[in-house]
Amino acid sequence: MSGKRGRTAAEWTTFAASCLVLAAVVALVVVQLFEPRTPAAPVASVAGTRHVGDQYFVDVVVTNDGKETAAEVQVAAQLTIGDEVSEGDQTIDFLAGNEDHRLVFAFDADPASGDLTVAVSGFSEP
Repeated sequence: MSGKRGRTAAEWTTFAASCLVLAAVVALVVVQLFEPRTPAAPVASVAGTRHVGDQYFVDVVVTNDGKETAAEVQVAAQLTIGDEVSEGDQTIDFLAGNEDHRLVFAFDADPASGDLTVAVSGFSEP
């Protein structure tokens, strides 16, 4: 006896499935190589406010509208009521492309009674 036998149906099925998975991975890599890349573009917007105890909390959503990652995203909030100015500053370590991140700023005065501005003041490209 020669001891040589053909492949079983299970072996052929496993081989075919493996080839399909490998082809899909290669196709995804090729598509990403030729996809246009847009630089990081984080923007901040107020998502709402709430009053708890003696403080007012401002919910802020920071969205990276680009496809590249932004690092050390600085977000500044400023509340001006008359001559009084309250400021807050927070940092997001990493913000991937098309990702959202929520922040909360706390103020002692009601943001509705003044001028609230929230903006991304800077970021770095890793």
